[in-house]
Amino acid sequence: MNNLTRFTINFKSFVLEVARRYRDDETSLAASSLAYTALLSLVPFMSVLITVFSAMPLFEDASQQLQDFVFENFVPTTGAVIQSYIIGFVEKARGLTVTMFLAVFVTSILMMHTMEKALNRIFNSKSTGRFKHKLMMYWAVLTMGPLLVGGGIALSSMVFEYSAFASIKGFLVKALPILSSTVAFFLIYLLVPNRKINWRHALIGALFAAVCFELAKKGFAFYVRSIPSYQKVYGTLASIPLFLIWMFLSWNIILLGGTITATLGSSRWRLQVQNYQTNQRLLLVMEILSVLWHASLKGNTVSHQNLSSQLYFVPDDEIGMQLDWLRKHQFIAINQSGAYLLRQNLSSVTFKYLYANGGFKIPVKAGKHFIQYQGMLDEYWKPVEGLLNHPLETLIKNRNHDEK
Repeated sequence: MNNLTRFTINFKSFVLEVARRYRDDETSLAASSLAYTALLSLVPFMSVLITVFSAMPLFEDASQQLQDFVFENFVPTTGAVIQSYIIGFVEKARGLTVTMFLAVFVTSILMMHTMEKALNRIFNSKSTGRFKHKLMMYWAVLTMGPLLVGGGIALSSMVFEYSAFASIKGFLVKALPILSSTVAFFLIYLLVPNRKINWRHALIGALFAAVCFELAKKGFAFYVRSIPSYQKVYGTLASIPLFLIWMFLSWNIILLGGTITATLGSSRWRLQVQNYQTNQRLLLVMEILSVLWHASLKGNTVSHQNLSSQLYFVPDDEIGMQLDWLRKHQFIAINQSGAYLLRQNLSSVTFKYLYANGGFKIPVKAGKHFIQYQGMLDEYWKPVEGLLNHPLETLIKNRNHDEK
């Protein structure tokens, strides 16, 4: 098989896996929830943002620049109208200091929690249970993020005005939307999921989402200009449903970028795992126990990365599923460094106990990657029940003998 054929097969499998994960994770439903919570938090958040910027002379001009930049570059066709609505709401609500603070606190935390929950589902990770830690992280992002962006805009304005860099200002202003989108998406994919993310995968997902975001802006603007049905139906209120649709589309793009990042970090779509079948799960569990048993003889543990490299022909989500099952049934444990070790003495655990508790299917053929277990399977399918009562340690030793 040449490289082009291999790439084509892998790419097709990757696209199908992204589509499957997008569907199974109910990403569109999460996007609608995020669009709703983002809408709720927009006015109180802008109120606090303007109030904070107004209290700092350095950021006073940056506040208006930040608003103009966001609504001109990230809200196609309806940005100016929506901005005028929001500023009007903000001016009326700025006097309600305590109320606004509580509103922005609750709605913004709700939006961050919804986004974290959606991304953790996409990345097959569990949200941390430390509420205080999450609360501090959310609030740090929501307060420091706008200040850093505002400071960056104020600083860049000073640099452009008083330095030789003013000549390239036009180019940077045009490139700034896609650059800022890429950086924002990259940080979201890298930091929000409760697991370690490969920065290269996060960057690829962020670039894809940023490019799709720019294309969607142009396509959405073209649609609104070419098919003015919303203006005919809603009249002067047409900007509101258009803004809601755009927010829903934007969150779909952001979460799709997360799905691509998560898929790049998995192995199910890769050609090397295509021959794995679910009826081989029992053999996979036996192989995991074999690796850990050999490590225990030397007083060692096995890291997840080491285990995955030895079982390169098995999808990583399948490995994770069986590791969770073994932990749940107390066959294995995890130490403080995250490495796996045996918890039970395999000489006292029978094959029957493993088979009965897992509900596994026993294949007739082991397959090329589990060929060392073919002798065990041949013995099982004989009209004799003795194999079920064999200790796992004995079967592992026989497996090593057959392999030699």
